[in-house]
Amino acid sequence: MRRSLWLFFLCSILTSSLLAGNAEEYEADQKKELGTLVTPVTGETKDLFEKAQKLFSDKNYKDCKDILTSLVAQHPMDSFIPQARLMLAKVQEDFDVSIAQLREVAEEYDEKPEGRLAQKELGDRFYLADKYSDAVEAYQEFLDKYKKAPEAVEVHYWMGSSYLAAGDTEKAVNEYQKVLDDGKETAWAPKALLGMGNAFFKTQKFSDAENRYLRILDQYALYDELNLVYLKLGETYEMEKKWKQAFAAYETLIDRYPKAMEVSEAQMRVDELAKLHPELKASVTAVATPTVLATATLEPTATTVVPPFVTVTPEPTMTVTVVAEEATPEEVEQDETVDQPVLKSTPFHVQVGVYTKNANVLKVEKAIRKAGYKYYVVTAKREDQAYTLYKVRVGHFTTRAAAQKVANILAKKTKEKAIVVED
Repeated sequence: MRRSLWLFFLCSILTSSLLAGNAEEYEADQKKELGTLVTPVTGETKDLFEKAQKLFSDKNYKDCKDILTSLVAQHPMDSFIPQARLMLAKVQEDFDVSIAQLREVAEEYDEKPEGRLAQKELGDRFYLADKYSDAVEAYQEFLDKYKKAPEAVEVHYWMGSSYLAAGDTEKAVNEYQKVLDDGKETAWAPKALLGMGNAFFKTQKFSDAENRYLRILDQYALYDELNLVYLKLGETYEMEKKWKQAFAAYETLIDRYPKAMEVSEAQMRVDELAKLHPELKASVTAVATPTVLATATLEPTATTVVPPFVTVTPEPTMTVTVVAEEATPEEVEQDETVDQPVLKSTPFHVQVGVYTKNANVLKVEKAIRKAGYKYYVVTAKREDQAYTLYKVRVGHFTTRAAAQKVANILAKKTKEKAIVVED
């Protein structure tokens, strides 16, 4: 009897050990299969990764890329690899390589912060390259997966801006409204109001545009783009033939923001208005309050909302380099309308291509010249981006139809996918 009990006890111990071992092996296999099995970070690899982070902060993207490439290849299972792969995708000089790596990180680490940030970064990269339909798709996928993420309000803003740039003003306004609904006290709220105003301006709903611009002045006194708001407000008043308010908006911009890039445009408008309406200069002084500027009643608001300090992804820095200024005969078509407004706008351009290598720019420039057109180059680069995007454009057009006509010609003659873009 005792011998039987002893054998039973021994078997129980062995069985438990085997079961425990099998469980550990199963858990390890599952982790390996899911790609989440990590190894401890050694002092050497940790130091190298921290060095790469420092190089990234210092914008030394070449050396950062070399270290990250080596770490990802030699230590694929270390705990820092998701972060390293995301950073590596950001410092790639080739746009297509960067996009491919961001997709991989977004798919493989979709339940980790790195996967979420990679998905947002995809949208940002597409937006910066004027690939608006791709940007919308990437942003929508982000919102489908991470609708409660801290970046969701920002993503709604960029999605709205993508729709606006693509000419879908209705969807743009809807996305901007979501920013106001979910983040009215964030730094994205005044940006959304500005976007809404611009969308209404484009569809000639000038009263609605005026209302949104005035709401920014009323509710977000510390917004860092009030200079642009005053310019857009002045343009809106001109379209409404409210000459006195337009003059006051431009004068306020010139007086309050003398170093802003919009000042030259505002001064030109002031001079033009003064010629057509000499009485304005004597009767209008610069004003700074929406109450004086407004001729329509603002929507009811509570107290003025000052956006709290938040971390905001910097918007792309855009630098325009004009390579050739002479217009070709097809470039500008004037609308034959009676009593045409003083303000004339040429917001449409033909974009022949977007490139990351200057050699490709030179190649397409030759094709454009051969087709009989002049061109200019707009460069776009973001703070955390290793490469510069070169956008080769042609013309300034008053209507999308006029721009599309030239885009069709250039697409045929240059063999590039020429598209129409709008300011």
